[in-house]
Amino acid sequence: MRYLITGVAGTGKSTAAKELQKRGYAAYDTEEGFSYYIDKQTGERCAYPKEPSEAWYLRHERVFDERILLNLFKKHADEDLFIASITANQSKFYPDFHKIFLLTASDQIIRHRLGTRTNNYFGRHPLDLQRVIGRHQQFDDELKAVGAIIIDASKPIEQMVDDILSHIHDDR
Repeated sequence: MRYLITGVAGTGKSTAAKELQKRGYAAYDTEEGFSYYIDKQTGERCAYPKEPSEAWYLRHERVFDERILLNLFKKHADEDLFIASITANQSKFYPDFHKIFLLTASDQIIRHRLGTRTNNYFGRHPLDLQRVIGRHQQFDDELKAVGAIIIDASKPIEQMVDDILSHIHDDR
């Protein structure tokens, strides 16, 4: 079965993928090798700038490599597969996932995590932080509308992953 783990930056998607890997599951974080920014008009890949501007964000979006995703679907066809992502093109694949998990936490927790994490510096730039917090409620509402299962991302990672796994064990 295929499962999507999503949520705004700072909710713990990457950490959840690592914890699932430690527990022996096929789990992938799209930020590690198969997501990138593109120019919305040309579709060409581009680098994330050191100092992004609102104008840059209007012209660009982060997507995951659909070819790699489809290959992962094939590679893990006979086992549970978890994809941790927040990309502009992920909704195209919602029907391909058995369940979607929405990691959610308070704006205060997200601000703290983005300001202190060391594995990824996205969110430290004031504009990035403003965009994450400004879109947080809207994103959560969109995912709830498509039936995402809400996971409290303010819990310790082990508990959060236990919560996710309790929902997949219901499928057995």
